[in-house]
Amino acid sequence: MQFLWGVGTGALQVEGSWRKDGKGSSVWDQFVHTAFRGADGTDVSSDSYTLLDKDLSALDFLGVTFYQFSISWSRLFPTGVVAAPNEKGLQYYNSLIDSLVYRKIDPMVTLYHWDLPLTLQEKYGGWKNESVIDIFNDYATFCFQTFGDRVKYWITMHNPYLVAWHGYGTGIHAPGEKGKITTVYSVGHNLIKAHAKVWHNYKTRFRPHQKGLVSIVLGSHWIEPNKSEDALDISKCQQSMERVLGWFAKPIYGDGDYPEELKNELSFLPSFTEDEKNYIKGTADFFAFSFGPNNFKPPNTLPKMGQNLSLNLREVLNWIKLEYNSPRILIAENGWFTDTEPSCRTRTQWKLQQNSCLFISYTAIKYDNIDVFGYTAWSLLDGFEWQHAYNIRRGLFYVDFRSEKKERIPKSSALYYKQIIRENGFFPKDSTPSLQAQFSCDFSWGITESVLKVGAGS
Repeated sequence: MQFLWGVGTGALQVEGSWRKDGKGSSVWDQFVHTAFRGADGTDVSSDSYTLLDKDLSALDFLGVTFYQFSISWSRLFPTGVVAAPNEKGLQYYNSLIDSLVYRKIDPMVTLYHWDLPLTLQEKYGGWKNESVIDIFNDYATFCFQTFGDRVKYWITMHNPYLVAWHGYGTGIHAPGEKGKITTVYSVGHNLIKAHAKVWHNYKTRFRPHQKGLVSIVLGSHWIEPNKSEDALDISKCQQSMERVLGWFAKPIYGDGDYPEELKNELSFLPSFTEDEKNYIKGTADFFAFSFGPNNFKPPNTLPKMGQNLSLNLREVLNWIKLEYNSPRILIAENGWFTDTEPSCRTRTQWKLQQNSCLFISYTAIKYDNIDVFGYTAWSLLDGFEWQHAYNIRRGLFYVDFRSEKKERIPKSSALYYKQIIRENGFFPKDSTPSLQAQFSCDFSWGITESVLKVGAGS
């Protein structure tokens, strides 16, 4: 398989039109209009729902080979329950996918990027209720049946850690519940089982003729010890990685069960039966990984605990390789952010950080023999950034949210990424001698989009 280059977005972040053409409300729509009093809601955004052609032009400009985006569950099924689909929503996603295929850009589709239909939250309690697992599977089945002839890469859900921890624990993400710690892990338990059910569904009913791949995006931080020779500091860092990334990765990519660290520490942690462990393990066709500066908000006490937060992508890729038997890895979300109106300094900072991440990816592939097969720059457009609303910008393209036309204006980062894609690697005039390198000739470039963002990941 050739190396893939892409860009991504989330539906709730960029589509806008949150009540247009029969779309139902999501938990984030309600959360924004209650908890974010005085802030612009998701109805402002980049208006991708009505300005699809401008998004497509931005993709053409970059020259990507895949686009990662999410489907708004409630735009297809306003109540979340699968019945007759909302025709306008169905038309939009068919048009988007057809337009990508026409341009020879692979669609990479996320089924759930945090925008749970509000009815499912109000009627069932959302992901606290196991009943939502089957409802999610029904929704996934419809998407596989409807779009699977053109979609070869599927993501079941984006960063479930954030859904559980910040949606049902800290309350800084929708649905905004500040629940008990037991609820957080119960929600995580249901999310894992929902993912596994959808993976098996696709494998059994659709893969034989559609030939696609299915995974789940997991996000994480990277923690390094204060003292590299201190065994206790090292142990604490390992425990931190297990509590965040291992919480979801070990059941799916490991033995089907939670890390021993979690089981020993949390007496109330839900347990999987032996049949469930066998059912869950191996339910991902590649390791989709989200990593960036705002992917995890650790406590300020880290140094006192013998730990330091680091953005060393190479090290965390090596950790994944060692922990989970050298999986094939897609860097499914990676990027930088600036303030609302980016200055020359912050634009330069983004470029340097992106250069660093790309080169680290290249180094990990060449020197560490890590099987990274694709890279997704996040994100295509400025949009609604979850709890940060419109106070930060992550797009390669600038959008004036208050303008009528909402033109997509390429930032220096877009020009930079475009050149990397065209050169298929790093170019001498913009690199130090040690950064002069080129990816293989069949390396592909793309972009991604998602429906919604949460706390420990985007």
